[in-house]
Amino acid sequence: MSIEKKIRLNALNNDDLKIFSFLCQDAIISREEIFYDKTKKFFVATLTRYCWEQEELNDKNINYRVVSGLQFKNINNVEYINFESNISFYNLLAITREKANITLNLSMSSKIKLDCKKIDAIIEDIDIPWPTKLKPLHK
Repeated sequence: MSIEKKIRLNALNNDDLKIFSFLCQDAIISREEIFYDKTKKFFVATLTRYCWEQEELNDKNINYRVVSGLQFKNINNVEYINFESNISFYNLLAITREKANITLNLSMSSKIKLDCKKIDAIIEDIDIPWPTKLKPLHK
């Protein structure tokens, strides 16, 4: 995959959602870039994700990030858990599904819980990836 290629994927089941979780692990998400339209029943977030899919293709030890959009349709309600008013940015750790909820698990034990009966989501890179020296570390 060339660095200039953008990701655009749909998620319709739990396996697809696991791929989204892999792609979004360690993404930086801003409170200002989250939006829920209750009338149209969709949730969107813009995030800066680390390009994990570039790891195996990367022989120069250069890391990449890209701005991506994440959209979930058919959302009946959104619950924000442990959001602090003085924190603007969170790390997206994982996307999980349990019963009728999709949960965006964030740093500092914060969560965004999306109430939905079925999975209907899209992730799409909005820009081309750019190089960064920083790589997320896991202990």
